[in-house]
Amino acid sequence: MYRNSVDALTQLLASAGGADVPPEPSRVTSILHTLKNGIKHCIVQVEFGTKTGYHIEAFGEEAEDLHRKASDHPAFGSAGQ
Repeated sequence: MYRNSVDALTQLLASAGGADVPPEPSRVTSILHTLKNGIKHCIVQVEFGTKTGYHIEAFGEEAEDLHRKASDHPAFGSAGQ
């Protein structure tokens, strides 16, 4: 169980190369935007060379934290690149 989306991303990246997770991600993308109601929304996609991918979402302040965490990873590339 994860405390929040940032914890889920942190644990996924820390477990890379383990029994259930492929080696280091080949790409990490993040989209941060504001919904019509003013709430921030972030979508992070973590892709591995084995065609395995993980999708993590967050809203509000947590969305900004998740985007910051994703963009700090060496494999980060903005979506659409």
